[in-house]
Amino acid sequence: MFNLALGTPSSDEGRSRIVTDPNKLGHAVFGPYEFLHPGSYIVEFHIELAQNTSLNGDARCAILDVSRNFGNEILVAQDIQTSELQNGRTKFAVAFEIAEPSRMEYRVFVSGEAPLIIDEYRRVIRLDGTAQEAIMQHDFPANDTGNAFFREHKAYFRSLYENNFGVRLEGDAVVLSKDGMSFFARSRDDLTFIGEILFENTYNILSSRDTCLIDIGMNIGLATLSFASKPEVKEVHSFEPFPETFERARKNLGLNPALMAKIHAYNIGISDRNWSGEILAATTSDSGARSTLSVAGGRPTFMELRDAGDTLRPIIESARANGRSVVLKVDCEGSEFAIFESLDRAGLFDKIDGFMVEWHAMFPDKDQHNLLKPLRDNRFVIFDRSPARGNGFFYAARLAS
Repeated sequence: MFNLALGTPSSDEGRSRIVTDPNKLGHAVFGPYEFLHPGSYIVEFHIELAQNTSLNGDARCAILDVSRNFGNEILVAQDIQTSELQNGRTKFAVAFEIAEPSRMEYRVFVSGEAPLIIDEYRRVIRLDGTAQEAIMQHDFPANDTGNAFFREHKAYFRSLYENNFGVRLEGDAVVLSKDGMSFFARSRDDLTFIGEILFENTYNILSSRDTCLIDIGMNIGLATLSFASKPEVKEVHSFEPFPETFERARKNLGLNPALMAKIHAYNIGISDRNWSGEILAATTSDSGARSTLSVAGGRPTFMELRDAGDTLRPIIESARANGRSVVLKVDCEGSEFAIFESLDRAGLFDKIDGFMVEWHAMFPDKDQHNLLKPLRDNRFVIFDRSPARGNGFFYAARLAS
């Protein structure tokens, strides 16, 4: 947070900054009032002199402090001299330790001796080893040579970094890490999935019971990994029919060996019949967000489809025999209607505890109400977020007997 009475906000490659006015003093940067558990930490500040600043000698230009209780208790403070900023943008690491849970603030007091440029983001690192090791392992990539995707979206990746994502480069891809999982980002669509799954929390299931997740429409595996990272989720069964997309998901899953023991991934699509053959797949998307329905001018693609009732029954019955809830996430570009019809024929709705469904307005005679009817008939409470037109989304949970 900035004190705009002391300066002017600006940005540089996604970094939010304040340029302070000379001859004004006070806390130019404050907050963010984040909650930390007991432990040892380092907070980083980035400060530089404003351009064309002429100085007469050395002077104290800022004070960095770490405080809690809304600034009433200062744990550590560090003076900054103008001579320390002669080489441009400079990182200062301030170590601190807390013995009880605390709501923290990291402030920059400016003395008015010189106009400063101060980054709003102050990265906090919990120390597991030495301070230097921790800082080196968590730096934002400084060298983007040869990685055109990173250069094109550098400001966005910095915003992810400032929201506690790990960011590193690997060949032509960017490897992102968040909440104990890692994955490759290679295309614009990947960035959309990140927003839906990790910021909007579209599939952020919470349960007090051990749970089996069935992910129909795995795409590149971000929802699958998010499910598997939750301790109450004991098994994830994920289905993706497109071979190239499945291979991308497989590589993402491979970055997470600790989660792989929970995940069963299948390179097949789920529908209302067993079928294998070639379709003309859309080429307009750079991700797996494509339908198993042939489209004119598409690319020939071989795939296998399996009947939902026959395929999911053994998974569902095994999970229930182990005392686990069963939840389905369904996002399969129009196949959801065939899947629900098969589940209904197989009598499986009364063995499923919850649904998270994105449905697609691809048929003139079908909408979400075709999907909601068997849920209502089987004592589900439904939260329908569908708009009046276009694709929609709903959640459903089965009521207890």
